Amino acid sequence: MKMNEPLGNPNIGPLFLRLTLGGYLIVAGLMKLDNLAGFIEEVRKFEVLGANGSRLYATLLPYLEIVSGTLLVLGFWTTLAALMSALMLSSFIFALKVFPNGNYLFNKDIILLAGSVCIMFTGAGALSIDKFRRDG
Repeated sequence: MKMNEPLGNPNIGPLFLRLTLGGYLIVAGLMKLDNLAGFIEEVRKFEVLGANGSRLYATLLPYLEIVSGTLLVLGFWTTLAALMSALMLSSFIFALKVFPNGNYLFNKDIILLAGSVCIMFTGAGALSIDKFRRDG
C-alpha cells in the first residue's frame, strides 16, 4: 500500500461527503420548519436584512435546505445542489461571522462550505443519479 495513493475507489469520497452534507441540510431545514415563527424571529435579531427581508429569507431557507440536501443525497444535479448549499452557508458565515459569540472555536459553517465546494469540484461520485445518467 502506497501512502500517496487513495485507499480505494476515489468516487467513494464524494459519496460520503454528499450523504453527510445532504443529510445535515435536510435535518436543519426540517428543524427550522418545525418552529418557523421562532426561526424568523431569530433571523430578524441579526438585523442584517431588515424586517421584510428577514421574513422572506427565513421562510425560504428551510425549503432550500431540504431541496439542496435531498439533491445531494440522491446525487442529482449535484453541482447545482452544492452551489445552492455553498451560497446558503456563505450567508450564514456572513451573518454569524467567522468567530461567533459564545464558546465556539469558529463557525462550523466554514467546514460545511468547504464540503460544498469540494462536491462542486469533484462531482457526485459513486451511487448517484448523475453518475448513472452519465455512464449508464
